[in-house]
Amino acid sequence: MVVVKSIIKALDILEFVANSNSIPTVAQIAGQLKLNRTTAYHLVQTLQSKGYLIKDENGMGYQIGLKFLTFTAKLLDSHRLRIEALPYLQELAQVSGERVNLGILNDDEVLYLAGVEKPSLPSVYTRFGKRAPAHCSSLGKIILAYWSEAEVDRLLQHKPPVRFTENTITDPQLFKQHLAEIRSQGYAVDHQEHLPGVYCIAALIRGLNGNGIGSISISSGGLEKAKGYLQNLLQTAEIISHRMGYTLR
Repeated sequence: MVVVKSIIKALDILEFVANSNSIPTVAQIAGQLKLNRTTAYHLVQTLQSKGYLIKDENGMGYQIGLKFLTFTAKLLDSHRLRIEALPYLQELAQVSGERVNLGILNDDEVLYLAGVEKPSLPSVYTRFGKRAPAHCSSLGKIILAYWSEAEVDRLLQHKPPVRFTENTITDPQLFKQHLAEIRSQGYAVDHQEHLPGVYCIAALIRGLNGNGIGSISISSGGLEKAKGYLQNLLQTAEIISHRMGYTLR
């Protein structure tokens, strides 16, 4: 594989700006990515000229440009799992009265493809593009539960578990035991493991060959309330799996 270093650096800049909680300057971009400041400046200027970066109102820092909206819209409109799942997410949200999410694993993290707010809030599809750690989210854990032990070991080395709350499991051996329990019961629970006061239950979505290709979850402020709709969740995941070509053998 031929790797063009300048393109890699430019992509690193875009990822850094997109994931930053602030509006980084060229100096901050160069420092964080360990780039020569002149090189960083030229790369940022090039990305800005093509519309991939824009300056903030103060003219100091940089943000992701609107040009990405075209790509995002195209991806969302053509992503089959998202298209197939959306009507069923809406139905599950109406039945449960809670928020429902759709996610996949991407770069060893949960990537949200869609979310439907609880009926008491405006019915909108949100959260696409947001990420969450796989080891402490129900969406991630249900997928990991069906990975091989070698795959799980690789993930734990690539992204060592970080503690977010007192309930987060960070010990690798305990985490693998936890995944075995999830696999046995057929669903995953986030018991305030990522965010305090937030409980989620998730079910696996399978593809044509039976592998886990994504997951759906119900998010609630109370675990028992969310688990009260477990059968609805499992049934919805099964329907979406069939829509994606999975047939129980």
